[in-house]
Amino acid sequence: MLKTTLFRTVITIGCLISMSVIASADTKVKSRQTSGGQTYENTSYIKGKRQRSETNNGQMIMIQQCDLRRNIQIMPQAKMYMIQPYDEPATSPSPNTSNNTTTSQPSPVKKGGVVTSIVTTKDTGERKQMFGYTARHIITTMEMKSSPDACSQVNTRMEIDGWYIDAAFALDCDSNRTYTGYKPKAGGGCQDRYETKQIGAARKGYPVWEKMTMFGPNGAESFSTTTEVVEFSQATLDPSLFEVPEGYQQVEDFSSAFSAAAMAGQPSSDPSTSPSTVATTAPATQPNATTNQPGPKRAGVIRLGVTTVKTGNVAETMNATELAAAVRNTLLQNLKSGNVEVVPIDATGGAAIQAEAQQKECDYVVYTNVSHKKGGGGFGSMLGSTAAKIGSSVGYPTSTAGVVASNTIAAATVAEKIKNKDELTMDIRLERPGSTTPSFAQTYKGKAKSGGEDIITPLVQQASTAIVASVGKQ
Repeated sequence: MLKTTLFRTVITIGCLISMSVIASADTKVKSRQTSGGQTYENTSYIKGKRQRSETNNGQMIMIQQCDLRRNIQIMPQAKMYMIQPYDEPATSPSPNTSNNTTTSQPSPVKKGGVVTSIVTTKDTGERKQMFGYTARHIITTMEMKSSPDACSQVNTRMEIDGWYIDAAFALDCDSNRTYTGYKPKAGGGCQDRYETKQIGAARKGYPVWEKMTMFGPNGAESFSTTTEVVEFSQATLDPSLFEVPEGYQQVEDFSSAFSAAAMAGQPSSDPSTSPSTVATTAPATQPNATTNQPGPKRAGVIRLGVTTVKTGNVAETMNATELAAAVRNTLLQNLKSGNVEVVPIDATGGAAIQAEAQQKECDYVVYTNVSHKKGGGGFGSMLGSTAAKIGSSVGYPTSTAGVVASNTIAAATVAEKIKNKDELTMDIRLERPGSTTPSFAQTYKGKAKSGGEDIITPLVQQASTAIVASVGKQ
């Protein structure tokens, strides 16, 4: 009996030790994000009270330092970072700000209105097994509304439908930071007050599957993205992963930094360490953005910057490069309306797009993805033409000559290759420079009733009408 008791005691102690090791073990999580027909691989690293999340294939990094009650947003291409404190920041300058940062006189601040975020969480009561854990089904909705006197006029609704687990490695952080961390500053020194109201106290946990959906003013779904965990693994992680890399510059917001870099106009002698080099120098495979510089923006005008269109799956009967060019050129023609003017954005990298948008004084940037489905069959065949394969996998023209030639391609050119029952899917979103939150997002679909039909123009006209109406309200 004594031996049995001792054996059970040893087993119990062993289990507790094992649980302690699991709880303190560093964890790496791989996830897959699908949005607008495009799929991205994301990676998160968790170590104690800190988490590092690399999204959009590493183009953006977020470090959560729960022990210091702050998030750090990092843009590697520009070697810049931005600190988002959980609590209201002190009025004194941040000690992490670089000593050689040029200071300027503060702009006069104009008092705006109130932007209210209402966050509602509801546990549906549903449960299922995922990765060896019992997952809870929780739905979170967030509504943002501005008062009439607010600088930024926002009226949006978002829903997050997710499954969450009580993982030992999950961070114990203030979850509301997801919604209240980013407080954009409107132009002209106008500053709003942001308030958050929490309804419901459903306990979340670590997300293993989430679908985020945005809804338009009419209540219809306008944009969605799905994120799902595909792998958990444990390994000792270097603490430096959860700190700001050496040589990076702290900025208040990325858009202002890109604007200053673009105005400077002179690349550093060391391209590997200078953020201004990334922000002002376009990739070698595209035309120099300054050759297409518009004149100064007139007062009262809203300027939209239209980026090069990305292609998703494209059937072998369609040339992906021509399709992307035709959609973009049609957008450039149809987005002009009243006080809305349009300029092309030729850069393709994330930081370079932001810099060019700031240099051209764009109020918004238009991003577009387009896919082609042949009539009566699946999406593009892997046996398609070389041009179609390149366009489908890369999404951009691959040479300077390709970009220049694409300026002359119209919807009618692509219509010649459209077959009966062919389908086009166009995902389009609108963002302010420096922001990662869409101001407008919508998916449009069209189907040809006969061969040779132009199905690009009607889709673009629908999108253009909605975008112009949207920017007129913001």
